[in-house]
Amino acid sequence: MPGEPMMQRVSAIWRLATLFARESRAKSAADAPIHRVLRSFAAGARSRGATSLTQRVPVLQNLSGMLTMASGLLAQHPGLAETAVRVALAELDTLKAPLKDAPLRRALETALPPGRAAALIDVDAEPERCAIAQQTHRALITLDMTPGIGGSAPPVAVRVTLIRTDARTELVQDLDVANSAARLAGRFSREVREQNIVALIARLTESVIGMLDLRQRAADQSFLRYRLREVNKDARVVVPEVLWDFCSDTVLVTRAVRSVPLSDARALRVHGLDPAQLIATWIEVFFETALGEGVFHAGLEAAGAAVSIEPDTFGALVLDGDSPLTFFAAHERSFLVAGSNALLHGDHKAAAREHMRHGRPDEHETQHAVRVEATYRREAERFAGDAHRHRTAADLFTALGKGPLEHAFGDAHTGIASRAALLARSAQSIEEMAHRIAPDIDVWPIARRVIMRLALDQFSSHGLVAQLAKEAVHWPHALPRVPNLLADWVTRQNRRNADSRSAR
Repeated sequence: MPGEPMMQRVSAIWRLATLFARESRAKSAADAPIHRVLRSFAAGARSRGATSLTQRVPVLQNLSGMLTMASGLLAQHPGLAETAVRVALAELDTLKAPLKDAPLRRALETALPPGRAAALIDVDAEPERCAIAQQTHRALITLDMTPGIGGSAPPVAVRVTLIRTDARTELVQDLDVANSAARLAGRFSREVREQNIVALIARLTESVIGMLDLRQRAADQSFLRYRLREVNKDARVVVPEVLWDFCSDTVLVTRAVRSVPLSDARALRVHGLDPAQLIATWIEVFFETALGEGVFHAGLEAAGAAVSIEPDTFGALVLDGDSPLTFFAAHERSFLVAGSNALLHGDHKAAAREHMRHGRPDEHETQHAVRVEATYRREAERFAGDAHRHRTAADLFTALGKGPLEHAFGDAHTGIASRAALLARSAQSIEEMAHRIAPDIDVWPIARRVIMRLALDQFSSHGLVAQLAKEAVHWPHALPRVPNLLADWVTRQNRRNADSRSAR
């Protein structure tokens, strides 16, 4: 029947909404509503009542794995939705078997821009890398010669990353069903409304769609290549060139760089590379890129780190385009540098001031300021003096994220906590791999040195001039608003003074 798919979808949404509402009405103080909602949805494929639901809407099985991995973190801190989803997407295996042979060729012909599929001379049948909804293959492509010269250029080796549109569509449908169910459940349950499940699902959707947008990833990759190669002249890293003529929303083509995994110490030695020296460089580059440039590249994580064996980039770390990038906002990067430097010096007051600079509570500001300072005092004592000897870089970022999580006065604090959690997880994997491959290399001194140097640059006169030059372009738009901003500030101060006098 033509209306059967729609009826199945409505039935699925209704059953999910009923499940959400029933779970959220349970009065267990030890079980937060957000956890129950996500856990119930994630476990839908296993529950007796949801068996028929998953038969009616098979796509629900796809999202359940991601939410199962993310629900533990979301249960404690719903604000870390972006980080939780990013980690889950990165660690989940492919939802379906990768495309091969004729289906792969047809998918590439559809994804590549018109007329570009003929340039594909050869594509490896087996994917070099597979993710939840994408696969990456090595291939040979013929590039057009310069106009006026006959023939074609010799083929070049490339890496082709393809989004499997069926898997992406099913993920989006999963999120659409979850969003509809959450909205419907919000009509029955006050707790669901208070936990703002709809906003959480919206953040999940935005994260998933953003990670699967290959045209945006191509732009991010090109920008990172420009920053590291043209601006910083950093020879320690190679970012492969994006071949824009072959890119679209669902396919990304970059020049291939022959490399070996950084985790393969034997292969590194075979090519005459020193694993210990590369590990030290890798640690330094990771922290400089994340905290200095404000760019987190999954190619610098332990699982994806690779070293070039090409003659012109021999020994450089390779940041391939099949790994998603995360850009930190300027205020997030500033807090991570200033806050971590303050903790390293045991200066909890400086860390608290940096926290309050990114958001203040509407009421009882003095009491909140005391609590914020107490939180950072507790964390600073763990890193001051000789206490840091028993700590790791992962511990530092975990401590740095506790303040914004416990005292989130605005969206800025939530974003900062999410970035700190992402860095803590990656730093832990880096430390574990460094200890396994080069036990003599200590991650902590390298990370500490990079953080202190970046903090010095940030607060030095040179850093101040650079920041002023960067912000000068916004002054013509901001200056006309200054009188109104001053008037608003005076009004708030007068209201605050009046409230304090009336409270006496």
